[in-house]
Amino acid sequence: MKPLNDTDIRIASFKDALSIAEVHVQSWKETYTGMIKQEILNKLNVLDKQQLWKEISRSPDHKLFIYTENGVVKGFLDGYLNPENNIAEIRAFYLLGEIQRKGVGRALFQKFYQCALNQGYAFIRLEVFNKNPSRFFYEKMGAKLTGEAELPEFGLGITKLFYEWKL
Repeated sequence: MKPLNDTDIRIASFKDALSIAEVHVQSWKETYTGMIKQEILNKLNVLDKQQLWKEISRSPDHKLFIYTENGVVKGFLDGYLNPENNIAEIRAFYLLGEIQRKGVGRALFQKFYQCALNQGYAFIRLEVFNKNPSRFFYEKMGAKLTGEAELPEFGLGITKLFYEWKL
């Protein structure tokens, strides 16, 4: 991996939806195989996700940042700026395994953090599976655990953790 620079991260466009969908599905399979019910992973569909990301890329309330390497999308962060309650949310944050632990996640997070801060948001919130090792990254980045909810539909012992950063 080459050194990270500002041109590697940009706001996604409608045209990036397929690449984002491919990263979304691959990242879920890399991260959650053996952790959540396999039938959930088997149902993941790139074309369905492509439609989702087309819609999100057009939404003014979403800030969809992508990381590209040699023009190929390898990670993304979807941040939602909720104008009704002054809380920003990270709705999706996925990196391919090959680029994890190389500063990309930190750089994507910092882009959204700065965006939320500049627009006067008070908090950033995020939800993550309890068995997802990324939760330790969020804690390292200063997130505070604020709650937990059971998710039996995803598998035995799977819960959703709620994290928050105060801006």
